Amino acid sequence: MKRKTAFPLILSIFLLAGCWGAQNIDHLFYVGVIGVDYKDDQFIVYVALTSFTGLAKVESGGAKEKSGIAVGKAKGETFNIATDNLYSSIQRMVSWAHVKSIVFTKRALKKVVLEDVLDVLDRYNEIRNTIWVYTTDEPLTKLFFSSAPILHTSPYYSLLASPEESFQQSSFIRPIRLNRFVADIHEPSKTGQLPYLNIAAHNWQEDDEKKLMLNLKGMCFINDYELQKCFDRSKLLGMRWLEKEKSRVTIYVKKSNKVVASITVLHPESKISYQRNGNTPVFNIDVSISGNVIELREKLTEKQLIRLAQKTVEEEIRSLYKLGLKYNIDILNLSETLYRQNPKDWKKFSKNGKIPLTDETLKKINVKISINTSGKEKLR
Repeated sequence: MKRKTAFPLILSIFLLAGCWGAQNIDHLFYVGVIGVDYKDDQFIVYVALTSFTGLAKVESGGAKEKSGIAVGKAKGETFNIATDNLYSSIQRMVSWAHVKSIVFTKRALKKVVLEDVLDVLDRYNEIRNTIWVYTTDEPLTKLFFSSAPILHTSPYYSLLASPEESFQQSSFIRPIRLNRFVADIHEPSKTGQLPYLNIAAHNWQEDDEKKLMLNLKGMCFINDYELQKCFDRSKLLGMRWLEKEKSRVTIYVKKSNKVVASITVLHPESKISYQRNGNTPVFNIDVSISGNVIELREKLTEKQLIRLAQKTVEEEIRSLYKLGLKYNIDILNLSETLYRQNPKDWKKFSKNGKIPLTDETLKKINVKISINTSGKEKLR
C-alpha cells in the first residue's frame, strides 16, 4: 500500500507547473515611451527605455540617483514591422508592459498611420489603452532625452509618464489617454484633441547648466484621423472654461488690455445649450465661477472686479470660437453638443458630421462670477 501511494505522489511532483520561462526583472529592458514618425511611406518608430534604478529608494524617502535614458530607432513598412526591427540590436528581452505614453510627430497624424498604429495597440495585450497620447514637431530623440525631470528625478515622474499632478495645479492643456483619444476620433460629430509638446530651452538650469525641459506648447485638433491645425496655448485661453475635468484655473483680469488682477478659480462649471433660430442651429454658453483674489494691481470695488472678470472670460471664449471659425475647426465641439442634445437636428443640419459654423452660430456667453475671499486685504 505504501509503494502504491508513493508512486503517484512522486509522479505528481514532476508534473507540477514551474516558472521555467520566467525572466529576472533586472534582465529585461522596459519600454517607457513610444514615438511614431512617418516619412517616405515608412514608419519610423522610437522607443525610450525606462530605468527603474533608484526608483524604490526615492519612493521610500532615500537619496535620489540619476536615471539614464536610452533611445532606440527602427524603420519599417508598417508600425509592427518597425517595432520588430528593434529586436535585432537591443540584445535583451523587451517588456512593453510599462509603456506610459506614445508621441506622434505632426506629420504622422494622418489616417494611414493612425489606423495602423491604433490597430496594433488595440491587439497587443501588454500595452494598456490608458497610456497618454501626445504630438510634437520636435525631433523625437531630442524630446525623449529632455523628458527627465530636474533634480535627477526618474523619467517615471516626467510629463510623458505622469502629467496628472501638473494638470491639477494648472488646469489648462488637459492630458489625454489613448482610450479617450480613440473614442473622440471615432465620433463623427467630434473634433479630436492632442496636447502639443515642445522643448523649453531657456526656462531652467540644473547644476549651473542649461536644462532642456518638456513643455506643453498648445493643442492640436484632428478630424477624421487627419491633423487640422495646432495652436499655441496663448490662443486657447477660452478652453479653460469649457473643459469638464479642470481643477484649478486662474483668470488674469484685464482692463484696457492690461492685467489688473488675478483670480484663482477651483472647479469652474460650464454648459453649452442648443436652440433653433428658425432653420438655423444656435448655441449659448453658461459659465459659473467662484474664486479667490490673488493679485490686485489697481483699486477696484468687488462689483468692478466681477464685471471686468466676466468680460475677460467672455472675450476668451469668443476669441476661441472665432479662431476655430477662421480655420474651419469646431474647437468648441458645438456639433457634438447638437448630436447629444438633438440627434434629429444634427442629422438635418450636419455635413460630414459637422454643422456649418458662422458668426451667428454662437449667440450668448453668460458668465456668473462670485468672489469667495480676497485674502487679508478686503475688497470695497
